[in-house]
Amino acid sequence: MIKVFVTGASGNVGRTIIRTMMDRDGFELSGGWCVETGEDLGVLAGIGSVGVKSSDTLDEGLSLSRPDVVIDFSVAGIVEENMKSYIKAGLNAIIGTTGLSGEQLEQFRKEVYANGLRWAAIPNFGLGISLVSDFIRKVRRFYPFVSIMDQHTNEMANAPSGTAAALADAASEGPFGPVASREVYPGVMGAKIQGVQVLSQRLPFPGPYSSHEITLARKDEIIRITVQDHTSDVYMDGVFLTAEKLSGFPEGTFLTSMSEVMK
Repeated sequence: MIKVFVTGASGNVGRTIIRTMMDRDGFELSGGWCVETGEDLGVLAGIGSVGVKSSDTLDEGLSLSRPDVVIDFSVAGIVEENMKSYIKAGLNAIIGTTGLSGEQLEQFRKEVYANGLRWAAIPNFGLGISLVSDFIRKVRRFYPFVSIMDQHTNEMANAPSGTAAALADAASEGPFGPVASREVYPGVMGAKIQGVQVLSQRLPFPGPYSSHEITLARKDEIIRITVQDHTSDVYMDGVFLTAEKLSGFPEGTFLTSMSEVMK
């Protein structure tokens, strides 16, 4: 039985994790933390009381619940401090890293290795995005033009999404075709992440909708791939597959993509 602590338990993904866990064999909800301290986590998730309440503080919750793994889908503004707590407590962790840069993650990679822990800090646990990223890496050298668009609701905390940044990383290896256009208005052609054009769009889409569109092009040919996620349920297979496999990786492992988990 894998004992799980959920940070960000009252968020959209956190509530979905708790609901999903109740129907999955081999997992036990040992604790959680969110802004609604003292509240039953099952009630917050909409499934009724499960007898496990949100702790008053993160450090207290980790100490009392003694989990095998922490799953953190909190917001970017506090996740770095949370990660320091996981290092201090010597815990394996699964972290949704939307909003964290590679530079921010690098300091934790060193800590995880030094402390013999196992972490998966992954921007998107969807299987579709993982498979598309693998495809981009495979064909990118043949397609010198590449553009990424990410669409989220207007309540999305950051732009671009961590997924868009990860896709840009996947698309960064290869030649870049020349673009003669000069920006008449600064930023109108988007940002560049490792040389890859990335544009973010924020509109009042219904629910937790997100979309990522990747365009690859060469002379006379365009490939356009769109991955649309309509609920947080699409991340659950990836999250729980990672939770099942994490302890089997060598000490000091720091995973940053579902491709590494799915090998």
